[in-house]
Formats: sequence, structure tokens, C-alpha cells
Amino acid sequence: MRFGCNKSIYGIMATASLAILNGPAVAQDYFAGKQIRIILPSSTVDTGYGLYGVLASQHLGRFIPGNPAVVISLMPGGAGISSLNYLASVAPKDGTAIGVLAQEVATNQARHLSGVRYDASKFKYIVRVAPNVPVHMVWHSAPVKTIADLKTTEVLTAAVGVGGVHNDVARAMNALLGMKWKIISGYPGTNETRLSMERGETQATVSPAILFKEQLKDWLDQKKVRVVVQYADFRHPLFPDVPAVVELAQDQEVRDILTFMTSISTVGRGFAGPPDMNQQAYDIIRKAFAAMLEDKAYREDSEKRGAEILPMWGEEMSAYVNKIIATPKAIADRATTIAEGK
Repeated sequence: MRFGCNKSIYGIMATASLAILNGPAVAQDYFAGKQIRIILPSSTVDTGYGLYGVLASQHLGRFIPGNPAVVISLMPGGAGISSLNYLASVAPKDGTAIGVLAQEVATNQARHLSGVRYDASKFKYIVRVAPNVPVHMVWHSAPVKTIADLKTTEVLTAAVGVGGVHNDVARAMNALLGMKWKIISGYPGTNETRLSMERGETQATVSPAILFKEQLKDWLDQKKVRVVVQYADFRHPLFPDVPAVVELAQDQEVRDILTFMTSISTVGRGFAGPPDMNQQAYDIIRKAFAAMLEDKAYREDSEKRGAEILPMWGEEMSAYVNKIIATPKAIADRATTIAEGK
């Protein structure tokens, strides 16, 4: 299955939304007098995870019968793994605890990462509110115009830290596709990587696609940058003419490795309940999310804060996660080796 943002997917999402919104009536008093906690890793408060968690905490309660309080509950440790372990084994199953998912929820399990004690296939997936698609842009003075030019021309690309998407997928493109990214690692943040391009220290960097809707739109309009590739397994609606990196694969093994590495883009910013979550509570919360994502006030607030709305509903999200968990060990190991620069 292709998890792209095409007409068929929009149709699926629309059908899912209608099914949720038109579902059977639920007890009006289930959540009355209760508090719903949104479990958020404390290290992600100032990231996209925090943004989507806070938006839900401020809007979701309006759509839940009984008007329960919805609050953020911070959980330290493990770069999101601790909160997933908690959701899997300790969190109450009555709907009073739901989690903001780490986008690596499936890949960490497939890699048998130390500390993972959850089974991602068991979570009760509610919705992926938005993907988290990085794109690679090159400065207008760089001697490349398309991603194909990277096979013959070296480009210096600024990267945050030494791991993560700024480094890993560029390394994979070099190793698997014959590209010539010269990765300049170690920048402290994306502001610094963009400044490095403007100053001529580097010629390229990675940025979330959504930033080009507002924050970086002038760069596109003024032709200061060219977006040459998307690090996802589908094309983001903002860049329908820019290839996704998986499209560049010459054989199935390479495609599988790139799909595994970029699957975190598709998982994006999502919510789930614990395994064996009470079905009535799950139905109420899923219906509330569907109503919230269509709500004018929520959409305006999201727009103002730079949050995207491109949902993938629970069943499709669960199927996608299960697909990534089932990645053959050899593929996951090869992806890990490349990401580590070996």
C-alpha cells in the first residue's frame, strides 16, 4: 500500500471521518468528572510533539461528552521510549490516559532498541494528526538543479548534530544511490544550518516541509532555494513535483531500506491509547478527535501556531505501523548501519 497524500487517501480519510462522526451514540456521562492525561515525553515539550499535544489539551475536551479536563502529563526519560513503555504497561485503560507517539515507535521496535518493552502493534491508534516530512533544499548558487545532479556534483549540506534525519538519509543516499552529499555535521540547530547556507559556508540543508507554507515561503518565491528531494515514502502536498527519496531506488532492497528509514515521516505526530483500552472510551475519544480536526477554532489555532492537519486514522495508522514492525531484520540492520555512518 502506498501511504501518499493522493485522492484515494483523501477519500479514505473522508470516509473514516464520516464513519467516526456518524457512529452510534455513546453514554454522555462516561467521562463526566474525569481527567484525561495526554502523556508527553518531557524532552519534547518544545518540539512538534509538544505543539500537537498542547493543541489537543486545549481543544479536545470541548468535543467529549461530560466535558472532562484534558491536561498534559510530562514523562521524563528515554527520548519517548519511557512514555511508550508506560502507555503499554502501566497507563489506565479506561481512556483517562492517551499518548503522543514518538515517530520512531515502530522503527525502534524493529531495531530491537535497548529499553523498548512495548509492542507497538498492540496500541489503540487514534489518529496521526500530521506527517513530519523533511525536505532537502539547496541554495540558489549551488551547482545542482535536481536530485539527479547529486550523482555527479558534490554539495556541502549542513546537518544538525551527528545523527537524525539531517545526517542519516543523506548518508543512505550516498551509500545506496550514489549521491555526493558532503555532510557537515554538528550544527546546534536548524537556524544555524540555514544561516550557514546564507553565509556561503554550506550549500544545502534539511527542513520540515510545513515551514515552506509560511516561514520559508519567501525563499521559494524569491528562488533563493530549490527543494530537490523529500525524505518520506510519499510526496507531501506542498511539493507534489518533488520526488520522494524512495522513488529513487533502483531495486526492491534499496527501496525497503529507504522506506524503513523514512517511515518516521509518515508516522509523524500521532495519538494512541494503551493496549486493551476500553472500547467505549476509545470510540468517544476518536470521535472527539475527528470533530476537533474539523473545528474552525482548532484549525485557526493550528494555522497560527504552524501545525499541520493531514490525518491518518487509526486503522490505517495501525496497518502502517505493523508493516514497519514486520521489516526483515536484515533491512533494519542495514538501515541502522548506514545511519551510524558505518
